[in-house]
Order: sequence, then structure tokens, then C-alpha cells
Amino acid sequence: MRWILALATSLLCMPAMAQVQGVALDRPVALPAFVLSDQRGETFTQADLAERWTIIMFGFNSCPDVCPFTLGNLEHAIAETALRVRPDNVPQVVFVSVDPVRDHDTVTDYAEFFHPDFQGVTGARDQIDTLVEATDSFYRLLPPDATGYYEVQHSSAVSVIGPDGMLRAKLQPPFDAGLTAEFLARLQITYRRENTR
Repeated sequence: MRWILALATSLLCMPAMAQVQGVALDRPVALPAFVLSDQRGETFTQADLAERWTIIMFGFNSCPDVCPFTLGNLEHAIAETALRVRPDNVPQVVFVSVDPVRDHDTVTDYAEFFHPDFQGVTGARDQIDTLVEATDSFYRLLPPDATGYYEVQHSSAVSVIGPDGMLRAKLQPPFDAGLTAEFLARLQITYRRENTR
């Protein structure tokens, strides 16, 4: 994918403690059909992306560092975003576990631990892979050890999906709450301008 490098460069020139490592796609990417579900059996599909902003993060419940840090970081960024945009424009946060074997029964509880409005879903491997590939993300299950335990590697960037169901931007943690909120607010302004022409 081609990224808008000017935006990334200008943001990365800010002091180290005040960065938004976010880039907007120069050409939004349509997401294919997929079906995932939470631990209660409620489905999450492409249709659930319509008419609202969504942030999708991939990970797994037993992740020792990246996932809990990023979800906690997202909670602060979303709270700050809620101060800058209309309530119906506050992005929904969806945590997608790439480890359904271990996480199917707890993925929703895991996401809600960080915020009661965060959604946790997982699903069949082909459905997960469809969404991972469409968002230019990555994960890999490492070979199990003698006890059957295995590690999971995954990308840490989160995907920002517009109300049209298209991938619009990627954000790389750590997130400065204020600057991330400003990035998301400006992304929404750009989206509205593009869709009112």
C-alpha cells in the first residue's frame, strides 16, 4: 500500500514525547465480507462497520505486553477523542483475537476489561485471515513447545475504518492521547469534505 509520507514525516518531526505515528491512506481500501463473533455468540461482520468510525486491533488475550499496553493506550485516546467529536463519531474499538483456540470463550471479557464499550471478537481462521490481509496487518502462530504452549507474533498497528467500511488510516502505538484525538478528528473532517462534494 502507498502511504501519505508527508503527513508521517511532519508528525514524526515533533518531540519524541508528542508523536502521532499515524498515516492516512492516499487510496482507501474496501474491506471484504467477513464473519467473526464474540464469546456470547453475537456476530461482528462487515455490516457492523457501516455508518460509524471503527478502530480494529489484532492480538491475543495472553499477550504479555503489546496488547494490554495498546488497549489501555487506546482507552485514553478514545476518551480524548470523545471531547473533540460528536458522540456518534467516537470510534468503536474492536479487538480481534488471532488465537481463537485459546481465546474464544474469553475474548469479549478481555476487551471489556479495558473499557466496557470495547468489543472482543474472534472466529474461524479463514475469516480472521481475510480481515488481517485486507488491513495490511500480520500475525504468526509459532510452533508449540513440548507442553503444547505456543507464542503468537502480531503487528501492533491499529486500523481506522471509515463509516463507508473502508480502511482509511493506520496508527502505530504508543498513542499520545491528545494528538491521536486530533489526528482522528482531522481524518473525520477530511472524510466529510470528500463525501459532500
